[in-house]
Parts: sequence; C-alpha cells; structure tokens
Amino acid sequence: MSISKPSEDDAFQMKISKMPAVNMVEGTLPESFMTELNSHIDEHRDKMNDYSDHLVGQIKQNEKSQQLELDRTNPTVQGLIQILSAAGRTLISSYSDQLILDQKAFNTMPLDCFSIWTVHSYDGDYNPLHDHDVSYDQKSMSFSCILYCKVPPQISNLKLSNDNSLYENGGVVDGCTQFVWGTNTSADYLTLRPRQDRHVKPEEGKFLIFPCWLKHSVMPFYGEGERRTLSANFKAPFKIDKKKREDGKTHDHWENFEKENK
Repeated sequence: MSISKPSEDDAFQMKISKMPAVNMVEGTLPESFMTELNSHIDEHRDKMNDYSDHLVGQIKQNEKSQQLELDRTNPTVQGLIQILSAAGRTLISSYSDQLILDQKAFNTMPLDCFSIWTVHSYDGDYNPLHDHDVSYDQKSMSFSCILYCKVPPQISNLKLSNDNSLYENGGVVDGCTQFVWGTNTSADYLTLRPRQDRHVKPEEGKFLIFPCWLKHSVMPFYGEGERRTLSANFKAPFKIDKKKREDGKTHDHWENFEKENK
C-alpha cells in the first residue's frame, strides 16, 4: 500500500516551540541621567563605604579599584531606584502565566531595594562566577540589576557577535558580563543542546534586570580606563490571588505557603 503525497491544502502544520529558561529585562537610560548619576558618584566617592566584604569581585588590581555602597536616601539614587523598580515589575509580570499573583495588589506594593553599590574596575580586575541569591524568603520574589555607567573604549570597540569568535583568541569578551544558567556551551549545538550562557557587552546607560539566582561573571579587561557598574538587589512582596487558586492555576505547595505565612 502506497501513501500519496498530500496536496498543499492537506499539508500538515508544524512550528518550533522554544522553552526559555530565564527572562531578562534590558533597557537604556538617557545620557543626561547617566551624566548626573556619574557626577553624583564622582562627587561622593571618597565618602562612600567600602562594600567589598559583601561581594566576591576581585576588584583590587589598581589603587583606584573599589566596590562602594551607595546612599539609598539620596534623591539621585532614589530616582534610579524608582526606574529599576518599574523594570523589575516588568520582569515579574513576564512570569504572570506561571504565577498566581494578585496583580492589582502587586502593582501598588512598594519594592524593597535592600542593597545597591558601585564597582570601579581597572586593568586586570574581574568578577568570578556568582549569583545574588539572598536567603530564601517565601514572602517575596527577589531580582537583581546591573547598570553600566562607564565603559573604556577597548571594551566599547569589541566586535562581539557570537562565541565562535572565542576560538580566534581575539579577546572579544574582555570586560563582558557572562550569564550562565546551565552547562551547555556553543559547542553543544552539534548534539542539539541549546546554549545555556550568554555574553553581554557593556554599553554606557544599558541596564539588565534578572532573577537573583541567575549566575554571572565579569571577564577581566586590560589597558587604561575605568569600567564602572552599579548593581542592586530588590525584594518584591506578593499576595496570592485566591480566585486564580480556586480556578486550579496553582499547586499544593501554595496551600502550604499560606499556612506557613499567616
């Protein structure tokens, strides 16, 4: 028995279904705001507290290398926190189909920026693989951010297209941030395993918002100039939407959540 070839009208339908492992918000702040923020940091740098004891960054290759805590009560810093908070809400909302949040309550709840600091890197400085995962708090969702404040020209001029260029030994990821959410690399494409890492080239004014558990590192760079970043951690309290729960959009662990957090 032979099977005839289907006509165009009878052709079967298909599509590629991608299954992302993590969501990230990317944005860019205006040049005028970045000028104001950098001026604020420069003006207060000598008065800011050393924050290196709280961080894993190996920021010590230069006498100017520093990791400093920002004053969250300062108006300029508070303005930045408001912007990053709004971006954080966008990140959390991107998971809305998986969550049972009371969206109305979530939109009005204040987000807690519980830590914010700057990293002043110079020739040879680097940041090993780490995450910002705070002690697990069942009453909140945590996210982190990176804002690129200053970028030396030798990093800005890099031609980063994909990781195939790593094999050219050209230093194309010097000073870049690498995010990692698994063990697969570009070489694993040959066995149909998707990559589980990404290099991001710093650009002045660019910010990234991501879940605090996402591991990342910073590659060293070489030459003159300062690579300046600002990082922060936020907690977002939430309230369960009982209607969604009653509609079956939840699991038993949410029942335990409510019992433990009354």
